[in-house]
Amino acid sequence: MNDKNDSVRPLRILHVEDSPQDVEIIRERLLAAGFSLHIDWACNEEQYTNFLCNCAYDLVLADYRLPAFNAPAALRLLQSLCPGVPFICVSGAIGEENAVELLKQGATDYVLKSRLDKLPLAMQRALDEVRERKARQLADEELRVLHKTLEARVNEMVADLRRKDQTLIQQSRLAAMGEMIGNIAHQWRQPLNNVALIIQNIQMQYDSGTLTSEEMGNDIHEAMEVLLQMSSKIDDLRNFFRVDKERQGFFVSKVVGRTLELVSPNLGSHKIKVEIESDDEVAATGYQNEYAQVLINIISNAREAAIERNIPLPRIMIRIASENGRSVVTVRDNCGGIPDDILPKIFDPYFTTRGPDRGTGIGLYMSKVIIEQNMAGKLTARNVDGGAEFRVEV
Repeated sequence: MNDKNDSVRPLRILHVEDSPQDVEIIRERLLAAGFSLHIDWACNEEQYTNFLCNCAYDLVLADYRLPAFNAPAALRLLQSLCPGVPFICVSGAIGEENAVELLKQGATDYVLKSRLDKLPLAMQRALDEVRERKARQLADEELRVLHKTLEARVNEMVADLRRKDQTLIQQSRLAAMGEMIGNIAHQWRQPLNNVALIIQNIQMQYDSGTLTSEEMGNDIHEAMEVLLQMSSKIDDLRNFFRVDKERQGFFVSKVVGRTLELVSPNLGSHKIKVEIESDDEVAATGYQNEYAQVLINIISNAREAAIERNIPLPRIMIRIASENGRSVVTVRDNCGGIPDDILPKIFDPYFTTRGPDRGTGIGLYMSKVIIEQNMAGKLTARNVDGGAEFRVEV
């Protein structure tokens, strides 16, 4: 059995036995079987405990019954002080019931002193089991480390993807900001013209000597009203591009209404009519500004389709409803729909059918990221009679 045993050091065995003759007989049998070993002999509980506390053993052999001590007690001490060390009962008479009970308690094996020829095989089997168990533990530890490493790498990759998505979201926001600034500039033309007329009127009345204090007060009040409205639009723009830090509940109809206020001048300038069918009680949980950005992206695509295809009476129909406990917003247009070969690709990053000066191809991609990843919802598109329909479910 030398080929199966450690050739560097002998096996350390603790033998619990009150008969020195039996200790010597068992030692000789094991040496004859090819074991290289060192045996410590304990004949009572005190010696046994002292050995366990001060030495490391590969195996424990124990007689079943000693004066004031026995194998079950020795097994319990071993399991407490040196868990995992094999325990073999070597006894002259143990009885089948005691042997079965000892095995149930955790003993590795038992051998009768009248059948010591079986002891080397029982020992070898016990030592092999220890090696296999250690090998499994080592493999489990390596798998655990590998799993932890892979988990860390996956988390790092996910974090990197999220950073990239946030960058794309910011790019999408900047693109939308340019459009919103254009919308506000369009809205400001008439109010600025009104303020200019008020100032000119004050100047003319002053030059003609007909300007009264009351008229000046009225003109200034009217000019201030116009300027406050323009300032409100700046607040709307600032709030729209503020990053939402926490998920919050919101009424969908209010977000849709706020979004339409921002884009309606641009839609009106192209004679695009918007129709709304709304349930004002429909609510969702998520990031309001990102949700509004998704709506702007969808509406902007409908507007571009209407302009490119020169639709005579362009319309955008928005429906707000609740289905199966979730909010659903559908945005439908009558602008001819999306070609079948393009429809499966519209949510792909950087996919666009327009020239580089007309779009980046990240608007719908980021809309899908916002709805499905950031808000655990669903964004889909399909063709309907005469146009396209986007469905936002949160």
